[in-house]
Amino acid sequence: MEQERRRAVRHPVPSRVEGTVTAEIATALVDVSATGALVEHQHTMRPGYLYRVRFVAPETAVDLTCRAVRSFVVRAEPRGDEEAELIYRTGLDFIEPDAGAITRLLAATQA
Repeated sequence: MEQERRRAVRHPVPSRVEGTVTAEIATALVDVSATGALVEHQHTMRPGYLYRVRFVAPETAVDLTCRAVRSFVVRAEPRGDEEAELIYRTGLDFIEPDAGAITRLLAATQA
């Protein structure tokens, strides 16, 4: 019999309990408006899902909750001997946008 190595006993969950996992997905901002943005990235973002996105520009960082409204492949980049890396673009809709944060982001992108 294998020795238990856990610090605490796990208990089965009799009903469905859902959660979310936040992962870092490096993005490049393609365009932005007062209500949303288009970002480019290497990992999938699923339409309909909510994401917490941090945009970092000179002199400002803006955290926004966004809903992915569409996502599509724009190109494949070769990676030497490996399979090509797919590059996606995802349209984001800002959820309850902070007007001050949006103003700072728009100003930073126009500089």
